[in-house]
Amino acid sequence: AGMGRRRESLGAAPAEPIGKRAATLPQGASPAEAYGFVGFVLTGVSFVAYLAWAFIPDETLESLGVHYYPDKYWALAVPVWLFALGLYVAWAYEGVNLLSVRAEDDEDLIAEVGGSIPARAPNDEKARGGDADPPGSVPSIHDVPLEEVSRVLYRTPGGARRVRKRRVA
Repeated sequence: AGMGRRRESLGAAPAEPIGKRAATLPQGASPAEAYGFVGFVLTGVSFVAYLAWAFIPDETLESLGVHYYPDKYWALAVPVWLFALGLYVAWAYEGVNLLSVRAEDDEDLIAEVGGSIPARAPNDEKARGGDADPPGSVPSIHDVPLEEVSRVLYRTPGGARRVRKRRVA
């Protein structure tokens, strides 16, 4: 009896696009959708209550039966303090990042401790071992030696130093 069950009854997803399936689910909204909707509604109601408290005069609130509410000072102070806190957090985050930067002459910025630097040039026959890349393939990832970087960036193929020419306006 268990072997003759249809695939949909086992909880597997039908082979339809997600948009069509989501619109025709028989069990209703998922918990995430329900919590999202409740949060959306509560946010809107809270904002309307905040605006009412901030802009309706005290006499009108008391005539409506609302006798206990915070001072109107907080209607402006809380948003200003939250904005200032956001600026401070951004500034502190940048400061913490600057504190974690290594010094310019730190050796770890030049050579990685666990890095892989090839002993010879990749197209040198002696450097090719059993695990070397086959000719014509994309080379394996490795760190480029500092001397190689400097040679490529600051020297021309003939060995002469490359000089940048300034444009005169």
